[in-house]
Amino acid sequence: MTAEERNNNWFRQVFDKHYKAIRNFVYYLSGDLSLADDLTQDVFLFLWEERDKINDETVKSYLFTIAKNRYFKHHQKKTIRLNFVNKLINEPNHESPEFVLELKEFDQKLQSAIAEIPDKTRAIFLMSRIDQMTYSEIATVMQLSNKAVEKHMSKALQLLRQKVDKKL
Repeated sequence: MTAEERNNNWFRQVFDKHYKAIRNFVYYLSGDLSLADDLTQDVFLFLWEERDKINDETVKSYLFTIAKNRYFKHHQKKTIRLNFVNKLINEPNHESPEFVLELKEFDQKLQSAIAEIPDKTRAIFLMSRIDQMTYSEIATVMQLSNKAVEKHMSKALQLLRQKVDKKL
């Protein structure tokens, strides 16, 4: 196997293993799927260009660091609208129309409340709740202590309770 083939295989493995997590991470930060796609592509392009300098053991944290830096460089502040697809709402069911309407309204209020959480706190919250990452994994990715991740999660949950209660 040539060096070029080894590089291609290595890159394909890293890409396949981490693409979705990096894209989700940027999406959680930005709330913009198109931007998440673009920045994720930039992250992997940069990885390819720097492949000779990358340590296999730290590639995951390296990718998240690049993604975070690219996002904050690209985006200072923007109104966020997360467009989660809620299967309960989209799937046909036998619930009453009133229940479905209430569920849609709650989903909108929840999305709005999540969008109002500060960027870093929102990203940590979504990595925990959507990607089901552990606090230590999040701490590594975000370059924070476990205690800082716990504080961000506590803050996110407190803000969500306040905002959702206020909107109900």
